[in-house]
Amino acid sequence: MPKSIEGALFYTISEAAQELHITVGRLKSYLDQSRLTSERIGRRELIREQTLRAYQAKRN
Repeated sequence: MPKSIEGALFYTISEAAQELHITVGRLKSYLDQSRLTSERIGRRELIREQTLRAYQAKRN
């Protein structure tokens, strides 16, 4: 379940992978290739919902 931080929704890496129907390894590869971006908040690496939806729209 996405987390709301200061009004923005964020997904963990595993949640984002589930949303995109890909493996966590593939998602990490996309992050390494800058196909997606993430943000480090505290100890967690999170992906903004807007970033996830924009990527989904590009894929379709």
